[in-house]
Amino acid sequence: MSRNGQSKSAKMVVDRWLDLPTGPLGQIFTYLNPVDMLLVVPFVCKYWGRILCEIIFFKKNSNLLDFGPLLFPPFTSIFYGSANENLKAMQLMNFLMGVMHALAPDSESDVGTCAVRTTPIFKIVFTLGLPLYDRHLVYIAERCPELKSISLCCAKNITGRGIARAMRFWTGMEEISYGPFCVPPHYDLHFSRAVEEFGINCKNLRFLNLTCLELNWQSADIIVRNLKSVKSLCLGGANIHKYGLQIFLSRCKKLDGVKFTCCILKRSKQRGVFVGEMNITRIQEGRRTRWRTDRFRHAIGKLHTSKELVDLLWK
Repeated sequence: MSRNGQSKSAKMVVDRWLDLPTGPLGQIFTYLNPVDMLLVVPFVCKYWGRILCEIIFFKKNSNLLDFGPLLFPPFTSIFYGSANENLKAMQLMNFLMGVMHALAPDSESDVGTCAVRTTPIFKIVFTLGLPLYDRHLVYIAERCPELKSISLCCAKNITGRGIARAMRFWTGMEEISYGPFCVPPHYDLHFSRAVEEFGINCKNLRFLNLTCLELNWQSADIIVRNLKSVKSLCLGGANIHKYGLQIFLSRCKKLDGVKFTCCILKRSKQRGVFVGEMNITRIQEGRRTRWRTDRFRHAIGKLHTSKELVDLLWK
């Protein structure tokens, strides 16, 4: 057979593999070990990699790229089973490169060039405990510039410089979940720089979820000064100080409400009151701003000024 004939025949074989439906591919993937499945398949065949990502990390008819399945078998051992942080970080980068390669739209104009190929992803959830560093975050930011929502609850290794570089690509960001900030022996790690970058670059930011934050008067002042467009704030695993909450409620003009999950209302350095879940809602009466909370049954329907509400919570 001539060389042209061999090339044509090989192309036909490849095309048959590319046309293989999702169902049989899913069956094939189950016979692979987890490392090969996540770190090899996307590079071997872009089409296969795309189908793999759609099966594992996307819900049907959804544009949300959710890395939550990495927390569960058979993938747990890849990023959670080793004590070697460098190895886990390297594997995470290889994994992200494969995912972005598989999800990037096909374009003949990109062939033979070094252009960064972006992906049409609008929402990403990074699951807890992933060994995420600056290089990972910036890599994702370069390839997902249209991102509107991101959950980064594994950001303890992200520096202020890293978040600054990433946020320059995400000027259209509307929802951010970020943390933890209080990681012993460090506290409020890179909090100020992160919030400043959110404010500088994300003018359409409406929802903010911060985990493990020390909400005192300094951190409340940083949020109020930089995030004037935020309408909804969630605080999880946070230490809430009385004066910090009062500053926040009295100076956030566009805020519709605050949700607290597993937080501590600090009464002194040693003492505090645990709050499993609590909501504070803004009620506008003409030019007057009032607040109400579902913390106490007897006060659910009552309206308060920011000072009155804070006094009630710390009573």
